[in-house]
Amino acid sequence: MNLNDYGYFQKLSEMKSFSETAHHFNVSQPTITYALKRLETEYDTKLVERKSYANSLSLTYAGEQLLKHVNKILHEDSLVKADLNRIKKKKIKMGLPPIITNYLVPKVFDNLKKFDYLNRIVPVVDGSKELLTKLKNGDIDLSLLGSTSLPEDPELEYKVLDIHQFKIIASSNRKFKNNLKLSDLIDEDFIILDEKSVHQQVFNDFIDKYNVSPNIIFQTSDYKLLLKLVQENKGISFITETAIRDTSGIQELKFDNLDLPPFYIMMIYRKNTVKSSIFQKLISIFENV
Repeated sequence: MNLNDYGYFQKLSEMKSFSETAHHFNVSQPTITYALKRLETEYDTKLVERKSYANSLSLTYAGEQLLKHVNKILHEDSLVKADLNRIKKKKIKMGLPPIITNYLVPKVFDNLKKFDYLNRIVPVVDGSKELLTKLKNGDIDLSLLGSTSLPEDPELEYKVLDIHQFKIIASSNRKFKNNLKLSDLIDEDFIILDEKSVHQQVFNDFIDKYNVSPNIIFQTSDYKLLLKLVQENKGISFITETAIRDTSGIQELKFDNLDLPPFYIMMIYRKNTVKSSIFQKLISIFENV
């Protein structure tokens, strides 16, 4: 079956209009009509119901079922193209969330240079949530990722590289009493990472679990700015220990019986990715941190 016909059908189901679909693809309206006719002939069933007004339509039950399969087929086709393009160019599009990247890359930099990966990696910098979406869509080939849980998506494979913990931090210039309780933070100003980071969801869960109401004065996507503000005693914060390794001017605030989820640091990729020797070696370099 012609993939173009599937593409026309997918867009037709979205736009509900032959003329608008034709305009979208810059083809004639009969091109869309004939594509639909070929599909209905191929599957021996009616796929759309034409409305009596304004060139509109709706999918039949059979059309709805076909659309589900078409979405999978076209998605898989886009992944195939991305994989083959990677193999052809010998380049790897790699997702790099800032906190994890700054923690891991210095540890593997010499090996990346030794095996000529610095020129092979096409970096895509974003938050872990956005990178996971890009990976599933085929926009990147693999990614470093931070998460509080292990992926359960059957289409993904992952390697856990490290497990860290979340911390409540403050400037090392501050003095706090021993045996802190969460209630002691009621008058503190919090600076946290924004919704692009997994941190915000963990922080919200923390608030709900312990029934606290922190005074959040500032949110940012820039964790280095956050750490700078904490160092200068502009507020306290909540962040994974990954971000504060080898960072001066910051102290961890310790609480009894504070239960927070782990922070899994992973390398993740699609299960159906053809793992060339270049791809496998890159994974191996990060696994052996």
